[in-house]
Amino acid sequence: MAQFTRVMRGAVFTQKTFPCKSCGATLVFSANDTALKCEYCGAINYIYPPKIPIYEHDLDKAIARIESAPRYDLQAPKEIKCPVCAATFRLEPHQRSTRCPYCNAPIVTNLDIFMPLAPEAVLPFAIDQKRAKEIFRKWVGSLWFAPAGLQKYTRAENNFEGIYLPYWTYDADTLTHFRGERGDTYYERVTRRIYIDGREALVEEMEPRIRWTPVEGEVQMHFDDILIGATRTLPRKLADTLQPWDLENLVPYDDKYLSGFESETYSVALDEGFDYAKSIMAFRIREAVRRRIGGDHQKISYMQIYHENKSFKYILLPVWTAQFHYRGKAYRFAINARTGVIRGERPWSMLKILFALLSLLTLLSALFYLSEHEEILSQMQLFFQQTLAQIEFR
Repeated sequence: MAQFTRVMRGAVFTQKTFPCKSCGATLVFSANDTALKCEYCGAINYIYPPKIPIYEHDLDKAIARIESAPRYDLQAPKEIKCPVCAATFRLEPHQRSTRCPYCNAPIVTNLDIFMPLAPEAVLPFAIDQKRAKEIFRKWVGSLWFAPAGLQKYTRAENNFEGIYLPYWTYDADTLTHFRGERGDTYYERVTRRIYIDGREALVEEMEPRIRWTPVEGEVQMHFDDILIGATRTLPRKLADTLQPWDLENLVPYDDKYLSGFESETYSVALDEGFDYAKSIMAFRIREAVRRRIGGDHQKISYMQIYHENKSFKYILLPVWTAQFHYRGKAYRFAINARTGVIRGERPWSMLKILFALLSLLTLLSALFYLSEHEEILSQMQLFFQQTLAQIEFR
C-alpha cells in the first residue's frame, strides 16, 4: 500500500510560532494551566477548542484512497526557517513540531500536507516535566533486584522529552465461526495394588477422566477503540503498554497544543496498524470461543473471523520519554503524560538475584530437614516455649 502522498496542488510547507498577546514572546502549552503560557511574562492565553464531534472514519474507504494516492518520500530532508531568529535547519523524518536548535523557539509545521491523513483529535499534556521526573525517580526506587547505586545514575538531569505520538484507534464488529471439542471431567472408581509396611493391599480410588464432545457455533463481538501506536520512534513494547488512556477527553486537533513539544506524523500505515489490531481482537475472540464451548476443557480446531463496519480515528497522545545510561548501556522509558503510568527498560543485579536464590534454597533445605527430623523440631519448639516462659516470668 502507498504510505506517502504528494503535496496537494497549491499547498505550501510552512512553519509558525504563537506570539504572546501581552509581550510578543513565543507561547508554549502549559500542562498545569491547560493553556498557552508565555515563557517570559507568564501571561496565560487560553485555547478554546471548537464544539465539534470527533468522527470515526470508514477504514476500507480510507485505505482505498491512500492506495490510489501518489507518493511523497517523507525521508527526504525538509529545511525550515525559524520565524523568530531566521535560522534554517532540517527536520527529522515524520517530525511535525520541534524547537529551534539556535534560539529554542517552539515551532509547529504543517507537515500533514504531505500525508493523506491528518490527526483530528489530541489529548493535551496533563503532567509537566517536573512531575514526570518525580514519577521516574519513584519508579527507579521501587525496582526489585536493581543494581546498588542505580539512583545516582538517574539523579542527573535526564533529557526528558515531551512528545505527541501518533496512534490509530480501530472499531469493528466481528462474527466468528468455530469448531472444537468440549471436555467434561468425570471420575471412575479404580482398584490399585499398594504396599503398606511390606504387606500388599488393594485400595479403591476415584480417577479423573475427560469426556470430549464435538461443538460448533458462532460468536459475535464488538470492539471499540483498539489502540495501536503508529510510531516507530518508540518501541512498540513501550508505545502500546502505556494504557489506559482517557480517550473520552479527546479534543479536536489544534496546532496550539503542540507548541513547545515534539510531535510526529504516523509512520505505521493505516492497514498495517489494523493488522496489529486484528491480532488483539483474535486473542479476545479465542477466549470468548472457549467460554462459549464451556466445560472443564476446550479444544479449538477451526476459527474463521469476519470483520465488518470497520472504522478508525487518527489521534495524538502525550508522552514523556528519556533514557539513562548504566555501565555503558542505554535504558529507555516512557511516561503516559495523562495518567503517570510508566514503562521502561531497566538493569538487573545478577548478584542480588543469585543471593535471593541461594537464600530461598537455604530456607527450603532447612524446612525439608526439619520435616524429616520431627524430634529436632519438637525439641526446638519446646526450647522456644521455655524461653518465652522465662522472659514472661522475669
